[in-house]
Amino acid sequence: MATSTSLTDSGKSWTSNAFAGHIVVSAGVYGVILSNTATALTIDRWYAPGTPGGAAGSTPSTGTYVILPGGAPAMYMALTANNSAPSASDTTLAGEITTSGGGLVRKLATFAHTLGASTYTLSAPFTANGSDALPVTVAKMATFDSLTSGHMLHETLLSATATFTASGDNTVVTDTVTM
Repeated sequence: MATSTSLTDSGKSWTSNAFAGHIVVSAGVYGVILSNTATALTIDRWYAPGTPGGAAGSTPSTGTYVILPGGAPAMYMALTANNSAPSASDTTLAGEITTSGGGLVRKLATFAHTLGASTYTLSAPFTANGSDALPVTVAKMATFDSLTSGHMLHETLLSATATFTASGDNTVVTDTVTM
Protein backbone atom coordinates (compact mmCIF):
# COMPACT_ATOMS: atom_id res chain seq x y z
CA MET A 1 0.00 0.00 0.00
CA ALA A 2 1.33 3.45 -0.88
CA THR A 3 0.53 7.00 0.20
CA SER A 4 2.01 10.25 -1.10
CA THR A 5 5.03 9.82 1.22
CA SER A 6 5.22 6.11 2.06
CA LEU A 7 5.09 2.53 0.87
CA THR A 8 4.07 -0.24 3.30
CA ASP A 9 4.67 -3.98 2.91
CA SER A 10 3.28 -5.81 5.95
CA GLY A 11 5.02 -9.00 4.82
CA LYS A 12 8.51 -7.57 5.40
CA SER A 13 10.75 -7.34 8.46
CA TRP A 14 13.41 -4.86 7.35
CA THR A 15 16.12 -3.50 9.62
CA SER A 16 15.24 0.05 10.67
CA ASN A 17 16.72 2.67 8.32
CA ALA A 18 18.56 0.04 6.23
CA PHE A 19 17.21 1.69 3.06
CA ALA A 20 17.67 5.40 3.94
CA GLY A 21 19.03 7.13 0.83
CA HIS A 22 17.95 4.32 -1.51
CA ILE A 23 15.35 4.67 -4.27
CA VAL A 24 12.02 2.82 -4.42
CA VAL A 25 10.38 2.37 -7.84
CA SER A 26 6.75 1.38 -8.36
CA ALA A 27 4.32 1.72 -11.27
CA GLY A 28 6.52 4.10 -13.28
CA VAL A 29 7.30 6.52 -10.44
CA TYR A 30 10.08 6.63 -7.85
CA GLY A 31 10.78 8.09 -4.43
CA VAL A 32 13.88 8.74 -2.34
CA ILE A 33 13.69 6.74 0.89
CA LEU A 34 14.25 9.02 3.88
CA SER A 35 13.84 6.27 6.51
CA ASN A 36 12.23 2.89 7.04
CA THR A 37 10.73 0.73 9.76
CA ALA A 38 10.31 -3.05 9.67
CA THR A 39 7.38 -2.75 7.25
CA ALA A 40 7.24 0.81 5.90
CA LEU A 41 9.38 3.04 3.71
CA THR A 42 9.06 6.81 4.25
CA ILE A 43 9.87 8.73 1.06
CA ASP A 44 10.22 12.41 0.27
CA ARG A 45 7.54 12.14 -2.46
CA TRP A 46 6.80 10.27 -5.71
CA TYR A 47 8.57 11.58 -8.84
CA ALA A 48 7.68 11.25 -12.52
CA PRO A 49 11.11 10.41 -14.00
CA GLY A 50 10.41 11.67 -17.53
CA THR A 51 9.58 15.23 -16.54
CA PRO A 52 12.04 18.14 -16.34
CA GLY A 53 13.07 18.90 -12.79
CA GLY A 54 11.54 15.68 -11.45
CA ALA A 55 7.92 16.85 -11.27
CA ALA A 56 5.59 15.18 -8.82
CA GLY A 57 4.29 11.78 -9.86
CA SER A 58 1.08 9.98 -8.96
CA THR A 59 0.93 7.75 -5.91
CA PRO A 60 1.31 4.19 -7.24
CA SER A 61 -1.69 1.90 -6.86
CA THR A 62 0.17 -1.35 -7.45
CA GLY A 63 1.82 -3.53 -4.81
CA THR A 64 4.81 -4.24 -7.07
CA TYR A 65 7.97 -2.30 -6.27
CA VAL A 66 11.77 -2.56 -6.31
CA ILE A 67 14.34 -0.90 -4.02
CA LEU A 68 17.46 0.34 -5.79
CA PRO A 69 20.76 1.49 -4.29
CA GLY A 70 20.92 5.23 -3.83
CA GLY A 71 22.73 7.91 -1.92
CA ALA A 72 25.42 8.56 -4.51
CA PRO A 73 25.61 9.88 -7.01
CA ALA A 74 23.42 12.79 -6.14
CA MET A 75 20.82 13.50 -8.81
CA TYR A 76 19.64 17.01 -7.93
CA MET A 77 21.48 20.33 -8.22
CA ALA A 78 20.70 23.58 -6.39
CA LEU A 79 22.06 27.13 -6.63
CA THR A 80 22.70 30.02 -4.26
CA ALA A 81 24.03 33.56 -4.43
CA ASN A 82 25.93 32.85 -1.19
CA ASN A 83 29.66 32.96 -1.91
CA SER A 84 31.04 31.77 1.43
CA ALA A 85 33.54 28.92 1.34
CA PRO A 86 31.96 25.46 1.54
CA SER A 87 32.46 23.60 4.82
CA ALA A 88 32.41 19.86 5.49
CA SER A 89 30.01 20.57 8.37
CA ASP A 90 27.37 22.18 6.08
CA THR A 91 24.16 20.14 5.85
CA THR A 92 22.10 22.69 3.91
CA LEU A 93 22.87 25.11 1.10
CA ALA A 94 22.78 28.55 2.74
CA GLY A 95 20.53 30.88 0.77
CA GLU A 96 19.38 28.17 -1.66
CA ILE A 97 17.18 29.69 -4.38
CA THR A 98 13.71 28.28 -3.70
CA THR A 99 11.36 30.75 -5.44
CA SER A 100 8.20 28.81 -6.23
CA GLY A 101 7.83 28.43 -9.98
CA GLY A 102 11.25 29.95 -10.60
CA GLY A 103 13.67 28.58 -13.16
CA LEU A 104 16.64 28.72 -10.81
CA VAL A 105 15.27 26.26 -8.23
CA ARG A 106 16.70 22.80 -7.42
CA LYS A 107 16.33 20.41 -10.32
CA LEU A 108 17.15 16.98 -11.65
CA ALA A 109 20.60 16.99 -13.25
CA THR A 110 21.88 14.85 -16.12
CA PHE A 111 24.29 12.17 -14.87
CA ALA A 112 27.27 10.87 -16.87
CA HIS A 113 29.82 8.23 -15.84
CA THR A 114 32.24 6.06 -17.78
CA LEU A 115 32.60 2.49 -16.53
CA GLY A 116 35.83 2.17 -14.56
CA ALA A 117 36.34 5.93 -14.19
CA SER A 118 36.75 7.47 -10.75
CA THR A 119 34.59 10.49 -11.57
CA TYR A 120 31.04 11.26 -12.60
CA THR A 121 29.56 14.43 -14.02
CA LEU A 122 26.29 16.20 -13.24
CA SER A 123 24.99 18.91 -15.53
CA ALA A 124 21.84 21.04 -15.38
CA PRO A 125 20.57 24.00 -17.40
CA PHE A 126 19.10 26.89 -15.42
CA THR A 127 16.94 29.57 -17.08
CA ALA A 128 15.56 32.55 -15.16
CA ASN A 129 11.85 33.22 -15.55
CA GLY A 130 9.29 35.77 -14.37
CA SER A 131 8.97 34.11 -10.95
CA ASP A 132 12.66 34.49 -10.06
CA ALA A 133 13.87 37.42 -7.92
CA LEU A 134 16.19 39.18 -10.36
CA PRO A 135 18.89 40.31 -10.64
CA VAL A 136 20.83 37.54 -8.87
CA THR A 137 24.44 36.43 -9.16
CA VAL A 138 24.81 32.72 -8.52
CA ALA A 139 28.10 31.80 -6.83
CA LYS A 140 27.74 28.28 -5.40
CA MET A 141 25.99 24.98 -6.12
CA ALA A 142 25.26 21.83 -4.15
CA THR A 143 24.03 18.35 -4.96
CA PHE A 144 21.22 16.55 -3.16
CA ASP A 145 19.63 13.10 -3.15
CA SER A 146 16.12 14.56 -3.34
CA LEU A 147 14.22 17.33 -5.09
CA THR A 148 12.67 18.38 -1.79
CA SER A 149 14.54 18.22 1.52
CA GLY A 150 16.86 15.20 1.38
CA HIS A 151 20.57 15.12 2.11
CA MET A 152 23.13 17.55 0.73
CA LEU A 153 26.02 15.45 -0.52
CA HIS A 154 28.47 18.19 -1.45
CA GLU A 155 28.74 21.88 -2.27
CA THR A 156 31.24 23.90 -4.25
CA LEU A 157 31.86 27.45 -5.37
CA LEU A 158 31.32 27.89 -9.11
CA SER A 159 34.49 28.45 -11.12
CA ALA A 160 32.79 31.61 -12.46
CA THR A 161 29.68 33.33 -11.12
CA ALA A 162 26.57 33.57 -13.30
CA THR A 163 24.47 36.75 -13.24
CA PHE A 164 20.79 36.54 -14.19
CA THR A 165 19.26 39.97 -14.87
CA ALA A 166 16.21 39.16 -17.00
CA SER A 167 13.77 36.38 -17.72
CA GLY A 168 15.35 34.07 -20.28
CA ASP A 169 18.94 34.50 -19.03
CA ASN A 170 20.45 31.03 -18.75
CA THR A 171 23.53 28.98 -17.98
CA VAL A 172 24.49 25.33 -17.69
CA VAL A 173 26.15 24.27 -14.45
CA THR A 174 28.42 21.22 -14.71
CA ASP A 175 30.01 19.53 -11.72
CA THR A 176 32.59 16.75 -11.91
CA VAL A 177 32.75 14.63 -8.75
CA THR A 178 35.73 12.44 -7.89
CA MET A 179 34.71 9.27 -6.07
